[in-house]
Amino acid sequence: MAVARHGVAAVLVLAAVAVHGVLCGGSSSSHAHAEFGAGAALGRNAPSWRPRGNGTDTGAAGAPAPAPTSGYVQAGCGCGPTPPAWRFKNGKLAALYPVIQAFKKTITCDPMGVTATWEGTELCDSFFNGTRYLGFYCDYPPYAPADNISYLTVASIDFNGFGLCAPSLAGFVDQFPDLALFHANSNNFSGDVPDLTHLPYFYELDLSNNNFSGSFPETVVPLGNLTFLDLRFNRYAGTVPPPVFALTAEALFLNNNGFSGRIPDTFGSTGAQYLVVANNEFTGPIPRSIYNTSATLSEVLFLNNRLSGCLPYEVGLVEGLAVFDAGGNEIAGPIPLSFGCLRDVEELNLAGNQLYGQVPDVVCLLARTGKLANLSLSDNFFHSVGHHCMELVRSRVLDVRRNCILGFPDQRPPIECAAFYADPTKHCPFIPHIPCDLPGGHGHGGYIKPHDAAAAAAAVTGHQARHQGGGRD
Repeated sequence: MAVARHGVAAVLVLAAVAVHGVLCGGSSSSHAHAEFGAGAALGRNAPSWRPRGNGTDTGAAGAPAPAPTSGYVQAGCGCGPTPPAWRFKNGKLAALYPVIQAFKKTITCDPMGVTATWEGTELCDSFFNGTRYLGFYCDYPPYAPADNISYLTVASIDFNGFGLCAPSLAGFVDQFPDLALFHANSNNFSGDVPDLTHLPYFYELDLSNNNFSGSFPETVVPLGNLTFLDLRFNRYAGTVPPPVFALTAEALFLNNNGFSGRIPDTFGSTGAQYLVVANNEFTGPIPRSIYNTSATLSEVLFLNNRLSGCLPYEVGLVEGLAVFDAGGNEIAGPIPLSFGCLRDVEELNLAGNQLYGQVPDVVCLLARTGKLANLSLSDNFFHSVGHHCMELVRSRVLDVRRNCILGFPDQRPPIECAAFYADPTKHCPFIPHIPCDLPGGHGHGGYIKPHDAAAAAAAVTGHQARHQGGGRD
């Protein structure tokens, strides 16, 4: 039986993370607790479980769990006396005790004194509102119908903000057979990411703000059931394997590392709602396959890389996009008219690039007909704005400082603008099509019907092939 996915509450939590906290080094959640079955829909920030009966471990049917027998064998960890098996609530917990104690021996710093609570046999103390074994949370995993019983066990580990130091997580996280999530934001962990593919319920991994380094952890790539992957604020480097963008994760945070190379075209295969690759060293263009994410993608952040090439027309085909941030790159060309179809976009940041031409009025019109609240186009080379854009400049929704707009304050020196427009080495084709019906029913050069994103992308490809020599508008 698979672990239940997050419901609406979890999506709202992820949205808050993506908009307000994904580029910060702090914890992305307070206390994340895994829950098996329908209770998981309540989200991972507030546990739904409560003490059951008199606090004794009971099976799923409500009957008292069988007393532990001598068959419960505990592996010694060489770290002191091991409590007798009968003192644990069940054999699952007896087997986990030496795993925790062995990991405790490897911890070299513990500023909050968390590990002092990892004593005794009450590994599931938090389940009964206790204070032993901080960071460990228990629940009843799914059970085989023939057994008609499920034993209380560690379902999630949340070390967010503990500041623990340890050279490796191998031999620890991978030894919890019923683990559903591991959160370790803001610690000092390093080493290799352990292989977790044998954990049938595992669906969330947060290793953000630690000291992991080297290439992208290859053990993460096969985790096909992930719904949440957060590797931000580490020291990973090199390319990102194409299969990473084919994971089922609803949230994928890779920002603030040293990832480089081109973003693979499998980017369009992502099912993520929130995808952040900001503050890395990615080069090349934004993949045109982004149009394939139309059914899912809500927020995407490319800012502060070294991306180049033309601003893809296909971005305008991503229905439901709420945040698009590609600031601080080397992207060139005009803003495609297709961006005027982003009716749900609230934040659009293209500042700090090499964009030019006129700011399309169809984009500025989104502040009136859509949800646009923030449009940043500063530090580019735009030469003019239309009527609706002028209104946004006056209301400070649109930032066009350091461009080439005559008569506007805080613009680039005229000689810098003249040199840019005289350089023919950078050019992008202008696509005179709007792939949606705009309010008022008028467009620029005809419509591409919006209902088939693939057909629209193919039409654009054909137009670009016919205009390879096109220059700046």
